[in-house]
Amino acid sequence: MADDSATVGLTWIGQAGYAIEAPSGELCLLDPYLSEFALEELGLPRLAPIPLDPAATRADVVAITHSHHDHLDLTTCRALAGANPGVVFVGPSSIVSRLVGRGIRSEQIVTVERGETVTVGAFTFHGHYARHEVAGWLTEDALAYVIEVGGTRILHSGDTEYDQRCLAVHARAPFDVGIFVTNGSGGNMHALEAALMATQLAPAVAIPCHYGMWAPEAYGSSHAPGGRPTLDPRLFADACAKLGGPAVRVLELGERIDVRPTGVTIAA
Repeated sequence: MADDSATVGLTWIGQAGYAIEAPSGELCLLDPYLSEFALEELGLPRLAPIPLDPAATRADVVAITHSHHDHLDLTTCRALAGANPGVVFVGPSSIVSRLVGRGIRSEQIVTVERGETVTVGAFTFHGHYARHEVAGWLTEDALAYVIEVGGTRILHSGDTEYDQRCLAVHARAPFDVGIFVTNGSGGNMHALEAALMATQLAPAVAIPCHYGMWAPEAYGSSHAPGGRPTLDPRLFADACAKLGGPAVRVLELGERIDVRPTGVTIAA
């Protein structure tokens, strides 16, 4: 019989962001976008409600994949640091000066680059290649992550286009959960490419992300067939099924699933 105490909680908090709760209760927020930072900086108002108040949320680790506004949300990071004096920020070196500029102490920041591994508390982060090439917004050190916690392995593709170099992360398989960007614009895979990657990397469960935050036109044009961003997660689910890929779980904002090391997910 499985031990429920060994489950890891995974909650979608919007766009590419997730809250990951270790069996010990430690909490990692991954790419938390919990403010209107993109509105303030870029004029992009969010449509999705804010599921967590960062000024009132307990967090032990904040992991960042890259420095774009909806991933490195400096308003959110500052609020989390204020509410959690011991919180540790993990990410590529490009995040350091941005965080320090918002008053976060450098000793609270741990860098991880592609091919590197760091452990913070219950969480081990393996940095891997992501190809996120946006004209005028190039992020040369953008990361995919494999996060090990509580005996589980969670793969997050990061913001990335489909690229054979991304598949090298398979060396860390098997994955209990794979999270894949599917919007197909702004330097990201479209749903069909993401389904191909998910099939090749073969997590026990695949989860689509990076949609629903802004109005569809704010996601820009796509290189997908038809030229429109692929913002309906059912496209990813249908493509995975046709390819014989992994089971797909489409989460609602704020929905949690519990992940066991066997790769079995259980609805909360």
